[in-house]
Amino acid sequence: MQIELEREKKSFNRGDDKGLSKKKMLFDIENLHYSIAGKNLIEGFTTRILQRDKIAIVGHNGSGKSTMLKLLLGRIAPNRGKIEQGDFKIGYFDQHREMLDEDKTILDTFCPDGGDIVDVMGKNMHVFAYMKSFLFPEEYMTKKLGVLSGGEKNRVALALLFTQKVDCLILDEPTNDLDIQTINILEEKLLNFTGALIFVSHDRYFIDKISTKLLIFKGNGVVEESFQEYSEYLLIEKNINELYEIEKTVKSASKLPKKESKEEKKRTKLSYKDQRDLERLPTLIEKLEDKIDEVNSCLCNPECYEKKGLINVADELKKVKHEYEEMCERYLEVLEMEEELS
Repeated sequence: MQIELEREKKSFNRGDDKGLSKKKMLFDIENLHYSIAGKNLIEGFTTRILQRDKIAIVGHNGSGKSTMLKLLLGRIAPNRGKIEQGDFKIGYFDQHREMLDEDKTILDTFCPDGGDIVDVMGKNMHVFAYMKSFLFPEEYMTKKLGVLSGGEKNRVALALLFTQKVDCLILDEPTNDLDIQTINILEEKLLNFTGALIFVSHDRYFIDKISTKLLIFKGNGVVEESFQEYSEYLLIEKNINELYEIEKTVKSASKLPKKESKEEKKRTKLSYKDQRDLERLPTLIEKLEDKIDEVNSCLCNPECYEKKGLINVADELKKVKHEYEEMCERYLEVLEMEEELS
């Protein structure tokens, strides 16, 4: 999905900004806090994002990576702290591809006013040649987006992204559903992009090639900045964890093992279902938040709710909100159980 957002110009008033050009600073983040259902995702995080930064946001599922993108986009507000923004345009891509009109052809999508020329990062290109660089043959130009596969739609959305005049790209899992050849094309486009880049990914090879800085979501609200390669960071973490396990084994061997009855074990650890809910619910809750945003957007768009039916859309919103509340309640329950057993 690709959207272009105009940012209101805001002044940066922090006392330590002297000597740093305001034009170079896109985001000024200070003492940022955000939590959901009692779980800290971001706690006391401060940083600046500059014009040419290439930042990869990494961490386990449910640790708050996509939440950080929503905060930067202004789709949600922090609990505490602030994000100040300069005057710039954002290109945004995520897996929902909401801004693609599936009733339009590829040609209509890239040349809505007619013609066959597209502006790609300041360079005029024939639309057929440009789309061929994203592996679309000429006969695809008259195909409607609705008949394309998920991977093909992602390629269209990414291609559309680079025809927009933006100063900052924000990408959520851009390599999902892409083949190796398309990933190579994407890497080339991103390496040639002169603005700021902020992206979430689990692909360590892609991260190593594109990023110059990491924002590492470590859980429990901890976010660390690093200028390491992601592969190097993962190797160090692996070695630290192995040393920690060795230390635990040595300590355990020096003590007589304490045998626990089945009843004691039940009382001292979460059940499989509880543990599974603890791990998966944050991600599911985030997805439901996305769905609520999507349905709310439809309610604000006459074309969308007239197509689906206003009552149907309202019922869908009610259903999704009910499911969201139930999941939040369940997540709070397992969090309390974990706390009692710790």
